[in-house]
Amino acid sequence: MPELPEVETIARELNQALSGQTIRKVQVRRPGLLEGDSPQGFEAGLAGKQVDRVARRGKYLVFTLVPQGVLVAHLRMTGKFVLQGGAESIPPSARVVFLLSGGERLLYQDTRCLGRLFLARTEEEAPPLARLGMEPLSGGFTPGWLAQGAAKSRTPIKVWLMDQSRVAGLGNIYVSEICFSARVAPTRPANSLNRGEIQRIHRVTGEILTQALACNGTTISDYRKVDDKTGTFQNFLRVYGKKGAPCPRCAAPIQRIVQHQRSTFLCPVCQK
Repeated sequence: MPELPEVETIARELNQALSGQTIRKVQVRRPGLLEGDSPQGFEAGLAGKQVDRVARRGKYLVFTLVPQGVLVAHLRMTGKFVLQGGAESIPPSARVVFLLSGGERLLYQDTRCLGRLFLARTEEEAPPLARLGMEPLSGGFTPGWLAQGAAKSRTPIKVWLMDQSRVAGLGNIYVSEICFSARVAPTRPANSLNRGEIQRIHRVTGEILTQALACNGTTISDYRKVDDKTGTFQNFLRVYGKKGAPCPRCAAPIQRIVQHQRSTFLCPVCQK
């Protein structure tokens, strides 16, 4: 599933391409992707609206519309937005087609149909956004904030960081990398971390996300940018997906464990 760097990359590209364009017409080809709206209501609610900007909140894309309205998209495993010329044929995986004033189409493609699209009047009225926690690249994400929140929970630190109601946008790939770089066992209870460990987690979170953004995210399987190209941060992963490979610090074999039904990769020596 795309995480903060991937969704932020897509948001920036869509904002550049769509800002100021008007959605002339919408064609819903897979109604099951819509949350809380009928195809007819969704199409009518978007037709004639201008895209003011496209931004990211957590793992969600947020299209702010003029004169009013917000389109919220969660890509999940295989969802992606692709810009297409008006003369090109529409592929079968296109589940929603947005016809734009500039003559192009914006396609929402999703082979497994796991993504979701929400239409609301304002961001405050979009249910998925209301449940999101702190943005890890915001000014509010400080060592003090992190320490205060972690001190209240015995949840394993990897699971704690992946809880979207606590920290918005982090997922399996980046939290595995964060715990490794901070030399913290992902299984440690959050409230067992000392000040130095909290400070390291805070520091490497910013470093890793910033580097991943510069690389346009990580492509393991399905993630693609709007131009259908891949990210490159997968070339810099140190533990994620590296089971059995030597630790880049101590050469011990990287291990894979399962936490809350998700794979975690770690060094049993450096993160003891």
